Amino acid sequence: MVGMELERVEALELLGMVLAHLNDAEAVGDLSPRVATLMAIRDKLATGLRELQ
Repeated sequence: MVGMELERVEALELLGMVLAHLNDAEAVGDLSPRVATLMAIRDKLATGLRELQ
């Protein structure tokens, strides 16, 4: 497992990019393994951002 620390702005930017890719994947019906990875990243970022508040 890889660990890293992000600033809040960096985490928000990364979350935005992940969500954009997930929206694209949903639009074309992509069910590739990258979608599951992106969803896991999204969940971890969201949890981390909630903990910063």
